[in-house]
Amino acid sequence: MRRLAIFCASTLFFHVLAFSGQPALAAPLLSNPTPIVEYNASTITSGGMSDAAGLTNATFGNSPSVSGGVVTFNGSNSQYAVTNTNLVPTFSALGTSHERDVSAFVYIYPTGQNGVILDELGTTAINNNWHDTQIEMVSGTLYFRVWNCSAITSTISVSQNAWSHVGFTYDYTSQTMTAYVNGVQAGQNTSCSRAVPWRDSNVGMYYGFASTSGTNLGSGAYGNFKLGQFDLYSSALTAAQVTAAKNAVSSGFNPLATPAAPTILSRAADAVTISDTAVANASSYIAYLYASNGTTFVDSKTVATAAISTGTTFTGLTPNTTYVAKVQAIGDQATYGNSSISPGTSLTTLTGSTTLVLALDSGLTTATYRQISRIKATPSVPGLVTFFYRGKRIAGCTRVPTTGGFAYCNWSPSAHGQITISASFVPTNNNYLSSNATSPILTISSRSGNR
Repeated sequence: MRRLAIFCASTLFFHVLAFSGQPALAAPLLSNPTPIVEYNASTITSGGMSDAAGLTNATFGNSPSVSGGVVTFNGSNSQYAVTNTNLVPTFSALGTSHERDVSAFVYIYPTGQNGVILDELGTTAINNNWHDTQIEMVSGTLYFRVWNCSAITSTISVSQNAWSHVGFTYDYTSQTMTAYVNGVQAGQNTSCSRAVPWRDSNVGMYYGFASTSGTNLGSGAYGNFKLGQFDLYSSALTAAQVTAAKNAVSSGFNPLATPAAPTILSRAADAVTISDTAVANASSYIAYLYASNGTTFVDSKTVATAAISTGTTFTGLTPNTTYVAKVQAIGDQATYGNSSISPGTSLTTLTGSTTLVLALDSGLTTATYRQISRIKATPSVPGLVTFFYRGKRIAGCTRVPTTGGFAYCNWSPSAHGQITISASFVPTNNNYLSSNATSPILTISSRSGNR
């Protein structure tokens, strides 16, 4: 049987949890923390595994079951998956100094003590031509290897019937392979010169999942586990990048409970205060405000855990307008992912009040009998002003529109002494209420000089 030839620095990771899809890469990038291949809960279906990165899909053998974006290989019905596209052009484009670099991670849920998890292949045929297992479980212990290096026995155990993030990185320059379990280093080989199939055997490069292999680490049986995510990288990830990848995957598979629809504590013409019931293990919350259709974004506020039940206030709203409030619980992004956004609660702000101020122009408090004086009305919003004297409309001063925030009326006093002027105001926006006002007392004096 063919074995794996020297493999350039490379890192491969399996994720059994869902991980966000990444755009396809036009060409591989050195030290790129973006997967070149990714299967996740959104791309794993009963028809196979589609690559979120667009490089290579994978085909199922013997119909493993798929539910909720997770594929189950039962270990007893010869079930497996194999990638469809030769990856040699992608890695060889990195040049001889880096084409062997790789990182691979899977997010798995072991349901058996033995079997292949990840297998490197020279063709799409399993257990044939070049083939060697890279991640394998033997009697409940994980083993890791790139060909033809000494195997790494994991120092960290994984639980049966529980999710774990498992994988390795390989850096050809330093000849170092590092194994990880749940973001923690589980072993390392610092004198590992990887052989790769296209350099050492002139064949292609594919990956098998749960596929039986005669070139194994102690079991070679069909794998017995659930797979939620797989990520392959064309570089050796750093420890920090491994941790970040693990957190992103595991939190995505463990979202917080969805909050209840928020409660409306109070409403004003331009503000509303909402609250919600706390969700277990939430690190914080985001309160959202949408337009009446429930989808057009208006505003959002980050809310501390302790404050979600006491109230969050949105201000600067439009009076007499319907909005929809929603809440999302935010996880720590390591153990818990964010919740779904809650159902919405519809609310309508109160109709807005208005104010109206009347005075003689330029702040005067006196006017002259039978001489024109200008009255200035200052409403709080645009609208129409009608001016009155002794309960009657002043001629030419009916429904005067505001301009620049003011409305004016030219008026000739027809009596002496102290009087007041009044006005009514109708906003042009029906989200506001009408209002009335009376001027301060004005003194009307006699005219001086000859008539």
